Amino acid sequence: MAEQQTVTISCPQCASPFSFREGDRNARCPSCGTSLAVSGEAGISRFWIEERIDLAQARANARRAVAAAGGDPDVVERLRFEGGELCFLPFWRLRGHAAGWLWTERETVTREEEYDENGMKTVREVRGPNQCATESVMVAVDYSSPACDVSRFGLRGIAVAGAVLPLRGMDFALVSGRGTVFDPVKDPDEVRREAVAQARARGGGNGVIRSSGRFSLCGERLSLISYPVWSLTFARDERLHPVTVDGVNGRVLAGRLPGSTHLTLLRPLLTVTLFVFAFTLHRLIGAAVAVGFLGWLAANGGLSPERLAGWFFALVERQREVELG
Repeated sequence: MAEQQTVTISCPQCASPFSFREGDRNARCPSCGTSLAVSGEAGISRFWIEERIDLAQARANARRAVAAAGGDPDVVERLRFEGGELCFLPFWRLRGHAAGWLWTERETVTREEEYDENGMKTVREVRGPNQCATESVMVAVDYSSPACDVSRFGLRGIAVAGAVLPLRGMDFALVSGRGTVFDPVKDPDEVRREAVAQARARGGGNGVIRSSGRFSLCGERLSLISYPVWSLTFARDERLHPVTVDGVNGRVLAGRLPGSTHLTLLRPLLTVTLFVFAFTLHRLIGAAVAVGFLGWLAANGGLSPERLAGWFFALVERQREVELG
């Protein structure tokens, strides 16, 4: 096995030289005590955020979220918990500034005051000629974007979380022992293009009809952050229901669980009894009741042979699933 090399660098905080071993992910300056994250491949720093919610808390939060969303508490209690997995999802975070020029064409509006013969004032807005301008723009950028497809988890970005939560230098052996680490798929250049496009959309302000310009990033700090999410699985009968829970704040991000069920035995009996009673009184009354029933059924869910069969012969009705997130 090759012997590890020792690398010497200068601390960016106090400029004192210090050394660390090749392969280290974290280093501490012996002079000022500043903790540094050592950049990984292509000079990109990798971090991870430690979970604050354990499996039992995530499971309890999922059940509470279903009850709060209108699910039947009895159904929630009967759900079988099949298991959970902690997933560390990769997100790009890009900070810096987008600088360049921006050409804009804006609408102009002037306010005109008019007085009638009684001295009453009215104010009306009149559209004026469009105004064109070219200006230099520098926009602060703090952009985050998923580094792989995380749509099923319901998590879109972590810019705020990455700014306020403590970041740890990535230790793959440690993190993979806690859960599954997802690899990044999105290219860093794509993240840069997205960040520039977002900064460009923010430029110009209100009333812009058309715009064009050119921006470039400066002072870029690009990092890859692995964020914890619990992936849970519940089951009812033979059907599985996945639910994802934020591993930091415990918020349910996405999921779909079954709704309540109830017996409908009295519904067809009462309907048939009503028809028999109406036709007993008079055939026209019975026909009017039948037409009224069909009209009500058509206005509340549609009229079809399947709907009629379900109304008279379905003894158990299951409500729509409870959607979370």
